[in-house]
Amino acid sequence: MNTPRLIDRLAAARLCVLIDAQADATAFEHLVTALLEAGVPMFQIRDKAASDAVFLDRGRRAVALARRLNPATPAIVTLNDRVDLAVAAGVDGVHVGEDDMPVTEARRLLGPDRIIGRTAHDLDEARAALAAGADCLGIGPCFPSSTKAFEQQAPRNFLRDTAVEIPLPIFAIGGITLNRLAELAALGLQRVAVSAAITAAHDPAAEARRFLAALGSRPR
Repeated sequence: MNTPRLIDRLAAARLCVLIDAQADATAFEHLVTALLEAGVPMFQIRDKAASDAVFLDRGRRAVALARRLNPATPAIVTLNDRVDLAVAAGVDGVHVGEDDMPVTEARRLLGPDRIIGRTAHDLDEARAALAAGADCLGIGPCFPSSTKAFEQQAPRNFLRDTAVEIPLPIFAIGGITLNRLAELAALGLQRVAVSAAITAAHDPAAEARRFLAALGSRPR
C-alpha cells in the first residue's frame, strides 16, 4: 500500500502537538512514542533554548519513531523556525513566524514536497502566507497560554474570517484546552495546535485521545 501524500496527511490532521526538544533524549522518545500510539497525526518540535545538535537529534528521532510505528501513514513531524535543521534532519517540514525566514525562501530550501506552515495574526498576514505558498496556517493566540506570554488575544472576527476565506488547513493556537474546542468550532476552526494541555498532563497519551475524540479525528 502506498503511503498517502504528505499534503493529504496534512489535510486529514486535526491535532498538532507542540513539543519541546527536552534535554533527556530518552524522555523525549517516551513522550513521542506514547503520543504516536495515541494517534497524534502531527508534531511540531519547538525549543528556543535547545542547541542545534539537540534540535537536529530530536527531529531525527521523531521522524524515525513516526515511520517505524506507522509506516503506512506516519505522523507528520515539523520543526519550528529552523529551516536549515529541518533539511538536515529530514523532517516533513517547518513552521515559520513573522520574524523567521520568509515562506518563499523556505520553499526554495525545502523544495516542493515538504510542508511549510506560517503563523498569522491578522487576515492580511493570512492572505500573504497563502500567496507566498504556505501549506497551512497557525492563527491566534486564541486564549491565554501557560507556555507563552501574549499581549492580547486574536479578535474573534479575525479567527472566523480566516477560517472562511483562506483555503488552507488552519490550526488554532494559544491556550487551547478541551473545554475551548466548542468555541473554536463555532468560529469554523476544526484544527488545533496544543502544547501544555497535552504534554504537561498527568497522562499525555490519554489527554491526546480525548482531544482526538473531541475533534472527530480517528486514531490510525
